Amino acid sequence: MCVCGVMQSPLTLLLVLSVGTASCSGFVDIDLGYEVNENSMHWLTDEPFKWELQSSGYKDGHWYESNRFCTAEHLGTHIDAPLHFAYGKWSVTDIPLEHLICQGVVVDIRDKVKKNPAAELTATDLMTWMNNHGPLPDKALVFVLTGWGSRYGNKTEYFGITNNDTTKLAFPGINPSAAQLLTGYEQASGKRVFGVGIDTASFDHGPSTKFETHIELSKANIYGLENVANLEELPTRGFEVIVMPIKVTGGSGGPTRILARIPEEANAAILSSHPLHNYFILPLIATVLRLF
Repeated sequence: MCVCGVMQSPLTLLLVLSVGTASCSGFVDIDLGYEVNENSMHWLTDEPFKWELQSSGYKDGHWYESNRFCTAEHLGTHIDAPLHFAYGKWSVTDIPLEHLICQGVVVDIRDKVKKNPAAELTATDLMTWMNNHGPLPDKALVFVLTGWGSRYGNKTEYFGITNNDTTKLAFPGINPSAAQLLTGYEQASGKRVFGVGIDTASFDHGPSTKFETHIELSKANIYGLENVANLEELPTRGFEVIVMPIKVTGGSGGPTRILARIPEEANAAILSSHPLHNYFILPLIATVLRLF
């Protein structure tokens, strides 16, 4: 609100000051990614992350360090570009910047997973969620919380096998019916779904051999985020997500930093609940009153 050049009453200025202070809300930032290192979970047919020290020490009076690494695209917390499972769709570099800044929601299926480690999020689950929490927002990034992230770092528990036999994988995922609901959501509601994230190694649950969920999402240019961390720290909805994948030309995926920004509860109640605000506001009010 601009008040320059116009004489305002004390009451008006007090309202401006009060509203301005109450609306100075901050954010709680949550890192949704795991560190990338030799222990990062990766798809079992891919090579593990490799890191090599090249130089570390003082040189010509200053410190210098440089290293080399080699990684699969689909390792650790990473993005699946639509190109991963749909020919001619977006690579990592094709994804519009607008699609990497999203409105996040979390669909919690931990109770289902406790009963069945290969449980899936279904279209019915999504409809129930929307009945309870409202429609998906425009520019949505839908996170599926399975609780599987607690197993990250333990290959046997995370993939549900003791070897590299990908025909016997056991972990939760997203049913193709849920993927179809998400890909058809814009036509049904006018609101867009930009991405889907999950705290497992794949959208398709472990027993899947046809990867139908990957294909359904990819053909609609909806990207995916896998091996996502800290989903249990997020609210059900009402937060922003910033997705920052490595920008590899033509990439089908790549390691990704994901930031969730949760607004703090900043409103007029804060002024009465935090005495420090009163120490700031009261002298300011007194100064304004003296001007008139």
